[in-house]
Amino acid sequence: MNYPVFIFHELVLRFSDINREIGKYISSTVENGECLINTTTGHIKVALTMLEKQYNNPRSISKEELQQLATEFEIG
Repeated sequence: MNYPVFIFHELVLRFSDINREIGKYISSTVENGECLINTTTGHIKVALTMLEKQYNNPRSISKEELQQLATEFEIG
């Protein structure tokens, strides 16, 4: 599926509410069932299921899921 770019922007905004170091969305690539989201300060890997949730029903993503991914953000 080709995801609309707003999905990535929204996820980055949600992650940055938890981890201010995440920065702003730049680009993304999808490979092997994962999406690599690049930001102004680093990158974060997100499962395609997370993109589906954000697209179809953002409220279905728990705060715990967001926190877990935000802590896995890699600077650089």
